[in-house]
Amino acid sequence: MMSTVNLTYTVVTNPDSFVGFKYYVKAGDAFDADDFAESYKLNRADLDADDVLATRDAAAKLMVGEWLTVFHSIAA
Repeated sequence: MMSTVNLTYTVVTNPDSFVGFKYYVKAGDAFDADDFAESYKLNRADLDADDVLATRDAAAKLMVGEWLTVFHSIAA
């Protein structure tokens, strides 16, 4: 059974908020959907394609001193 994995993100500027295991993209780096899927043991093909593009676009717009925190949810 295939599940859709939806991605959401938020921009953070405070490194002190980096607690626990979270997936971050720092300014100047690209969002790597393959790496994200592997980090959470997800099937890359299940990541929502529109969400991947939106997350890549958001990462490309980060300013110096910003990080993108990427989250996922699974919809059956």
